[in-house]
Amino acid sequence: MENNLINLTQKLISISSWVDEKTNESEIGEFIFQYLIKNSNLQVKKQVVINNRFNIIAQNSNNIETLVIGHIDTVQPSKSWTKNPISPEIINDQLYGLGSTDMKSGIAVMLKTAISKNLKPNTGFLFYIDEEYDFLGANYFINEYKNKIKPKKIISLDGLDLGIGNGCRGLIEITATINGKSGQAAVPKCGRNAITNSLIILKKLSDWLSKFKDPSFGSTSINVAYINGGQYQGKDEKGLILGKQGNIIADICQFVIDIRPSTNNINSQKIINFINRESKKLGVNLSDYFVRYDYKSWLTPKKEIKINNLSKFNQIDKTGYIDVQLLWQAFNKIPCFTIGAGSINQAHKPDEFVDIKKLLKLDEIINKLLIQY
Repeated sequence: MENNLINLTQKLISISSWVDEKTNESEIGEFIFQYLIKNSNLQVKKQVVINNRFNIIAQNSNNIETLVIGHIDTVQPSKSWTKNPISPEIINDQLYGLGSTDMKSGIAVMLKTAISKNLKPNTGFLFYIDEEYDFLGANYFINEYKNKIKPKKIISLDGLDLGIGNGCRGLIEITATINGKSGQAAVPKCGRNAITNSLIILKKLSDWLSKFKDPSFGSTSINVAYINGGQYQGKDEKGLILGKQGNIIADICQFVIDIRPSTNNINSQKIINFINRESKKLGVNLSDYFVRYDYKSWLTPKKEIKINNLSKFNQIDKTGYIDVQLLWQAFNKIPCFTIGAGSINQAHKPDEFVDIKKLLKLDEIINKLLIQY
């Protein structure tokens, strides 16, 4: 069975499942669907999300008590790879390939567990799309199933270093546009520079957000992911058209901010209100904004997670957002946790790999949780 698990992980890695104009999760989804149909007695269903992209739901009962989840997409391979990202290879007990850590090793364990003849009753599996992009798969599943099933716990194999993840900070992403007033650069007071004033606003926002702290998650953080400005000359399908002359005061600035709230006292509307207030104080104007994400934090108390000391708990104040939060919130904050064989140092990195010994240990842990002997 050891070789079966490694071979299965290699097969999954060899199927491209990032999302761009030419590629998506449909091929790997079809492989997973057919694998479950041929090798298990589970009820297996495709849930079409958008175009030809679909989730796969497999269950041995209509009364799902334990829901095991994992995403089937990966990030796009960067040009920094020195190996072929979809030609898996084993070097020194490490399995290299795109998604080996995040999270095709976890998907392989899910599949191996799902086809077991000794799977515990009332177990369901969700293989879902688009986790690395816009969370389409998780949200679509929630919309259809939040009133259909009542799981008692959710296990995600999108975890790290064989440790238990029991929470994450939230995720807020906002694109904002600040309008100033153009003028002659030699006389700064004759205008309102949208770029320099945006930088002032962002500094004040960062200082304000740092006051929101939580014992489990630490401080709220902010990342300025994109900023662009200049003299406004219109828009096209790619965005702003800006003049770049050095002798004209910039009258527009657009920025994208990524905020990881550690408390649920922070939301997108409060941040927009803050930016709007500070803009007015400086004589500029928040003319437009778009909220891409506005997700809260998730925390399952450790005492609610029954795993019989099979693994340690990970530190959660430095983790990224995990869409387990969406299901946790939708299913009445039942106990949820993550566990996986990958490493945070490998996720989304060129020449990504997973340690084979950790992968085999993950399989052992999941067997003890989901297989009856």
